[in-house]
Amino acid sequence: MLAAYIEEFGPPEEIRFGELAPPRLGPCDVLVRVHAVAVNGIDAYIRSGAYPVRAAMPFIIGRDLVGTVVDTGPEVARFRAGDAVWANNQGYDGRQGSFSEYCAVGQDLLYPLPEGADPLQTVAVVHSALTAVLGLQHKARLEPGETVFINGGAGNVGTAALGIAKALGARVAVTAGQQDKAEWCLGLGADLVIDYRTRNVLDALREFAPEGVDVYFDTTRHFDGKLAVASVARRGRILVIAGLTGETLLPVGRFYQRNAAMYGFTVTGATTQELASYAGEINRWLAQGVVRARIAACLPLSQAAEAHRRLEAGGLFGKLVLTTEEVGHGDCREAG
Repeated sequence: MLAAYIEEFGPPEEIRFGELAPPRLGPCDVLVRVHAVAVNGIDAYIRSGAYPVRAAMPFIIGRDLVGTVVDTGPEVARFRAGDAVWANNQGYDGRQGSFSEYCAVGQDLLYPLPEGADPLQTVAVVHSALTAVLGLQHKARLEPGETVFINGGAGNVGTAALGIAKALGARVAVTAGQQDKAEWCLGLGADLVIDYRTRNVLDALREFAPEGVDVYFDTTRHFDGKLAVASVARRGRILVIAGLTGETLLPVGRFYQRNAAMYGFTVTGATTQELASYAGEINRWLAQGVVRARIAACLPLSQAAEAHRRLEAGGLFGKLVLTTEEVGHGDCREAG
C-alpha cells in the first residue's frame, strides 16, 4: 500500500511517500480503506520528535481518518465490511498512523460515521471537536446560560468550541484578527467578536460579562495568565491546551480568591473508555450539524510533506485535508 511515513524524527523533509507492507490484523482490529486524513499540530510535534512517542520505524504519520471497513479480526463484533467509520487516535502509543491507503484500527478506537455526515468535514473536525468536547463538557462542565470566551475563535479548536458552546446554550465571545475570520465566527453564532489588534480584550470582555466569563478557553500558543485571571468570574474555569514551550505569569492571589479552576489537558492522555464517551458526543454534534470545519486546502496524500510545511509555516485559516482518492463530498477547494 502507499503511505506517508518517516524513518527518523525531524523536519517535514523526513516524510517519505511510497510503498509499505499492508497492516496485519490482530483479533480485535478493523482494516479500514482510508479515504481522507487531516493534518493537526500534534502530528507535527510527533513527526519532529518534540512530543516523544513509542514508534516503530518506518512510522506512518497522522492521527485522523475517515474510511470504509474492508475486513475485521475474528473477535470484532461492532463493525462489518462496508461500514463508514472515523478515527482520531492513531499514530500514538505504539500504533501506526493514518496517512496510508489502509489502516488497522483497534475496534475500541474506531467509531461509526453518522448517517449524512460529510466525510471531508468529519475528518477535518474530529480532532478539534475532541478537544472542544473534553474541555467544555468534561473539564469546564459548561451549563446553559453561562458565558464563554474563546481566545482564537476562528482556529480549528476555536471553531469546534464555538459551535458546541452555542449548542449548549452559552453566550460566546471570541477573538479574531482578520475580517474574514470575524465573519466566519459570526456565521457560527458568536455573540461578540473582538478584534485584538484594535481593541483591548479585557475591556471588551468586561462589557460583555461584567462579572467575568464563566469559561475562559485559550486555544492559542500564547496563553496570558494575567488576562485569564482578570477576565474570569468567581468559580470560573480556565482551559489551556496549546504551547509546548509557553510560559506566563499567574496572579495567584486573585486566582484563588475567585475560587477559580484551571485545566491544562491533552486528548492524548485520555483512556479508551473516555475516548469512546467523547466520540459519542462528537457523533451527536456531527449528526446535528453543530461542529464544522473550514478546509483551508485539500491535497493528495502524496503531498503530506508539503502539508506539514504549510502547517509549520503558519497563517492557515482552516484545516488541511489529504485524500487517497476522490471521495465525492465536501468542499475540497483551496480557500485562500
